Amino acid sequence: MASAPLTTIVIYGGGLAGYVCACALDRTLPGDIQLILIETDAAKATDIFFGTLTSPTTYDFLLDKAFTEPDLFLNTQTGVSLGTKFENWGPTRQNWIQSFYKPLPVLNGVEFQHYLTRFQKTAQKKASLEDYIISTQAAKTGGFAHPPEDRKTPLADMDYGYQFSPKDWLEYFSGKLSSKRVTRLQSDVTKVERSGETVTGLTLNNAQIIKADFFIDASGPNSKLKSPSDTSWVGTREICAAETHNIETGKRHPYRTVRAADYGWQSETTLQNQVHRLTVYDPNSERAALKAHGTPDHTPFKVQLGRTETPWIGNCLTFGHGAASLEPLTSAPMRLLERDIDRLIELIPVSKNMTVERREYNRRFNDDYSHADLFQRAFFSTSKTGAHPYWVAASSTPLTKRLQDKVEQFESRGVLVQYDYEPFSREDWTLLHIGMGRLPRRYDPLADRVSLPGLTQKLEQMRHAIDVMAKKLPPHDVYMSRLIKYLEDQNV
Repeated sequence: MASAPLTTIVIYGGGLAGYVCACALDRTLPGDIQLILIETDAAKATDIFFGTLTSPTTYDFLLDKAFTEPDLFLNTQTGVSLGTKFENWGPTRQNWIQSFYKPLPVLNGVEFQHYLTRFQKTAQKKASLEDYIISTQAAKTGGFAHPPEDRKTPLADMDYGYQFSPKDWLEYFSGKLSSKRVTRLQSDVTKVERSGETVTGLTLNNAQIIKADFFIDASGPNSKLKSPSDTSWVGTREICAAETHNIETGKRHPYRTVRAADYGWQSETTLQNQVHRLTVYDPNSERAALKAHGTPDHTPFKVQLGRTETPWIGNCLTFGHGAASLEPLTSAPMRLLERDIDRLIELIPVSKNMTVERREYNRRFNDDYSHADLFQRAFFSTSKTGAHPYWVAASSTPLTKRLQDKVEQFESRGVLVQYDYEPFSREDWTLLHIGMGRLPRRYDPLADRVSLPGLTQKLEQMRHAIDVMAKKLPPHDVYMSRLIKYLEDQNV
């Protein structure tokens, strides 16, 4: 006998994860499935740990849910982002731009970094990878323009994400929920009824009882719907974060800036008409961190970094920061939120028997977060990180075999070790390795098939074309202000 079909889904949580999830389900699920959103302010407490940066994948993610870039620009403070400028990072005080860009050319079947290594070793000339990335050069000049479809121009290889305020996006997605499709209840849960691992009902603080087939708990780290049997949390390190909007600053940049400090790090993110400051630090360094930050918008928040290994138990999926908390150092928190939502839509139960969907969701969830953790850990995989609490805690975990393989293979011979379905691309890893000072000791011998004069000419042509294009781009501020005015005129 077939299991009964799914008819009702409850989403518990009024934070960014809950609203984005509700909007995505509202716009993609069949109309005969009822959605109930229980909005609780407690879910907003850790939204800042989603960070202020998205990757280029966000454009397609939003468009797939019928959210357009013009609408986002017109109704939020969202700006464009070419990546992150890291300053004074780590014990060796590295400086680089971790930009977004399309793959570099593969010549005769050999990846670009091998030719760059060969050029440096045989021509005895310094060659920086950043010279051959249009996004990085545009960031340095402060210019921006949307990439054209014409592949003949270097600008076509530029890629961009978004710089945003979590509070701003929360309000945006909250306002996009359908009044007809989604039943919204501004309340909180006081009691959870269970039958084994199955949630059978919720009692709200107004005594209303909610029944559903499937529950999504996006209420944050202090989850009430999470199964008491789930003790699988991986991670013990704690960090704090303080934020302030409307920081007075000079030029508005098409990138986020992250500056390392003894207490941790501080970022400044340019939005349309304001700048957002975020300070992340170890709880033991709060005095120094807040002195450097200034007056925050609210009391700083604290989370325990890590993840659960079983976010979906029974008929309840723990979502957002109740399932995983990542340091907002990179675009990882938003990349993985997008993946969680897309995976949920793909595996939404078609009946009350959720065994197969639950198992697959948990498997892919763990793969995604494990891979993202490799990338985040690679920012700290150096020796002698110092004696300050933040850096000691961040670098205290031994390198996993997978991360060791990535670092050693790149440093040894410029090989990029990739695992299936990683959220970060080969380009992301290449820039990170080189930015952290990991340079290949040798290159692929097949790169010798190109003559040295020919290689020198090819590299110079690329560098020159990118340099010329970057200098032609309009200033980021000017471009965005004209774009917003154009969109406003078109919207009238």
